[in-house]
Amino acid sequence: MAVRSFTAPSAPLMQDILKDLYIKELKNYKPAPDAKGVDTSAQVKEFKPPAPPVAPVIDAAADLTAWEQANVEVLEDVTEAAVEDDEEEEEEDVEEHH
Repeated sequence: MAVRSFTAPSAPLMQDILKDLYIKELKNYKPAPDAKGVDTSAQVKEFKPPAPPVAPVIDAAADLTAWEQANVEVLEDVTEAAVEDDEEEEEEDVEEHH
């Protein structure tokens, strides 16, 4: 009678070489120390807030008097008869389209 036995391999069958290399490099990484003697003030500009906007000068009294004295041009006197004629023409146009 044949008996099979299962054994677990001590090492994994497929090793991920890239993963192992990446982890190794991460463990060996040492960040560069900060330079304490370097003058960084030349790289930074001083903040200056923008100038506040200037309010426009308005002469409301002069504008109002100019508006009151302006000549009003009347193009056409509208009479009741003219309005009725326009309404009749619109009704005729609507009836023709139906």
